[in-house]
Amino acid sequence: MGKDELIVIVPAAGAGKRLGLGINKAFAMLNGAPLLVHCLHMLEATGLVKRAVVVLAPQEVVEGRELLAGYQKDYFRTLPFCVVAGGKERQDSVANALAAVEETDCYIAVHDGARPFAGRAVFERTLAAAKVHGAAIAAVPVKDTIKVVGTDGIVTATPERSTLMAVQTPQIFTAELLKQAYAQLAAHPAAVTDDASVVELMGHKVATALGRYENIKITTPEDLLFAENLLAQQEQEDGKLNCNAAISHRLRL
Repeated sequence: MGKDELIVIVPAAGAGKRLGLGINKAFAMLNGAPLLVHCLHMLEATGLVKRAVVVLAPQEVVEGRELLAGYQKDYFRTLPFCVVAGGKERQDSVANALAAVEETDCYIAVHDGARPFAGRAVFERTLAAAKVHGAAIAAVPVKDTIKVVGTDGIVTATPERSTLMAVQTPQIFTAELLKQAYAQLAAHPAAVTDDASVVELMGHKVATALGRYENIKITTPEDLLFAENLLAQQEQEDGKLNCNAAISHRLRL
């Protein structure tokens, strides 16, 4: 591994209760393949990822590994991957995945298995920021006005919208920094909401890179419908590009 190479941890151990399918949403079918497979396809297509470490619930590891192997030749042929067992909380799952990454001179991205639409440009921007700052997250400006509301339902504050960003993944860090941050978290447990929060607990600054609004985390049935439409649109655009390339090739002949 070179110091500029990228390993991606893909947390996908959630129950997906809000999706209402009764299964891990990573296995929800989306245009002929599980959601997680589309995510790995996207990671391969970036051309930046050297290996993926997929995190599934302990009881899903064997079945999940076999399922992914069955789709690999058609969806992510050149992307090496392994599957590890997750823990009780997301932070436990990422910690387990980190243990499977022996390298210390590379970059590690954490990217939700339910976000198949990040794309190369978002990964490039986030990785570039991580190379400068050691830690970077994809994020987009908040469009709506945000209110802080108390337990009684009364508004207590209105933050300035220009200072607010909606955080996405990938979140990318130097391997050394992320491992150090999780070691500190293990020694001094705290409630965290994402991996950047773990790094922030050390006092390390985290940079932002522009994400994309299409880079949604599929959580509800409505999200799945949106994803189906977006995927169909992308496939149609890819078909047009391939057709135009073939025409151009014939014209040159």
